[in-house]
Amino acid sequence: MNSNINLHIVEGKRILCTADVRGNISELNRLSREFNADYIIHTGDFGFYDRSSLDRIGERPLKHWIQYTTLIPPQTRSRLLQQPESIYEALAQSPQTLLSQFPDFLAGHRQLEVPVYTVWGACEDVAILEKFRQGEYRIHNLFILDEASTHVLDIEGVSLRLFGLGGAVVQHKLFDNGEGTDTIAGGLGVMWTTALQIGELVELAQSVYDPTETRVLVTHASPGREGLLAQLALTLQADFTISGGLHFRYNIAYNEFACQPELDHFRNRLLDSQQQFMQLWEVIKEQVEELVDNHQYTLLCHTLNVVNRIPPSAQELEQAKEQENANIKQQKDWERDELAFKNMWHFNLPDAAYGSLVFQIHQGVIASEMKSYGLNFAYRRNNQQQRQSSSSSSSSAAAMDRSGGSNVNQPLENTTTNIRKRQSIRGNNQLTAYVGGLSNTTMTEDDIRDYFGHENVNNVKFPIDPSTQLPKPHCYVEFVHQQALEQALAKNGSIYRDNKLIINRPNNTNRSGPGGGRASGRHSYYRDSRINY
Repeated sequence: MNSNINLHIVEGKRILCTADVRGNISELNRLSREFNADYIIHTGDFGFYDRSSLDRIGERPLKHWIQYTTLIPPQTRSRLLQQPESIYEALAQSPQTLLSQFPDFLAGHRQLEVPVYTVWGACEDVAILEKFRQGEYRIHNLFILDEASTHVLDIEGVSLRLFGLGGAVVQHKLFDNGEGTDTIAGGLGVMWTTALQIGELVELAQSVYDPTETRVLVTHASPGREGLLAQLALTLQADFTISGGLHFRYNIAYNEFACQPELDHFRNRLLDSQQQFMQLWEVIKEQVEELVDNHQYTLLCHTLNVVNRIPPSAQELEQAKEQENANIKQQKDWERDELAFKNMWHFNLPDAAYGSLVFQIHQGVIASEMKSYGLNFAYRRNNQQQRQSSSSSSSSAAAMDRSGGSNVNQPLENTTTNIRKRQSIRGNNQLTAYVGGLSNTTMTEDDIRDYFGHENVNNVKFPIDPSTQLPKPHCYVEFVHQQALEQALAKNGSIYRDNKLIINRPNNTNRSGPGGGRASGRHSYYRDSRINY
């Protein structure tokens, strides 16, 4: 195995952890100064694009990138998205590379001020990463964490061992390399994890194991969402995991003990992950085993060991303690898994524009500080004031009507228009479904129509987040008839483009309440806002 193993002895005490700079790489320098960080851990969607990437990136990931990168000014973003047929031409002709600042850093026109350790994300150009792996590309202070490289940071009495695994975790693509070579995979401007990557990372971790080190697994996808990554963390004996990819507005810090009432609940989640993998493996096993060489077969065995890494049930633990001739290795694994249930800490990061995490290391103690720019809730008060203003206007119009005032015609016309609008919205709500869970993919209106059937969908609307002016990770779908709506509601909980969909009716404005009357608008508003949030 050709592994890249490095030891970095640094005097710094602060590690900034952040995610998704999406091509705005200079933001890392600003953040390092703001938080007085000595180096940075980044969890993917770094911005590995250059001008040549335009020839390889697909339309959907390109639109997604434009929509969410902070590198493109809002006016330019709106103009590009409003003219999708000319996006490629506009980007190619732009005097500046709007996709990413990566070419400037590669050419040395810009510099990273502190060491940055990153995995690649779901939106990257695999051709760029291949050139790093082949030694053709190199950027000062940039270290890419992958299945063939690991770094140790000696800080204040702590040896921090960094492992990394980039890309999205997509079960049906684990054995598909796309346009990638060797073990990494990608194409059309996106990248994903492969089974061979997982196996090689396990082999690397075994070769450098040192019980005195503190192990950190850095991934783009979240182990909290992906059971396979949770199993990998157990196999690597990680003390911490750091991930991104969920695009929340707040940092998340947890261990499984805080989220699961018992070890068995955590075990059941991993059993579901194991079942999903094995269903795929049983279909393609013979074909894969015919194609791999001896070393790749060894890597696949490592991956299968990860898939089969299932914590013991409470009953199995009790039985193992009573057995005199128990399997010693299995018993040690079980003891480690039980400890990891309470002591392995997981951190999921918001995008760099919304927050970050800082580890402060002093005399062997690793402390953490989390900062989030949060959500803007002022819209709730503004909405309430607008409703009160509208209600007041309607009352004034009605009073003028009763008094026979000379200006009665204009207010009545406006009131009639508002009533028609409300009636139109209520009529649409009868055939409208809320579709959530879209935050982990590049979902578009066309994708929604494809999923439910173009002939079944009348309209699709993605609400705009008032604090960012970007689409929220859910939409409202208006169907052409009741049968199409019922068929859509039956798909609640299904998986589409690696997202578990949440499909239900958006509110209760047209349903009867307990007393037979219509449910109040206030109740519907709060129910809907909780779903949206």
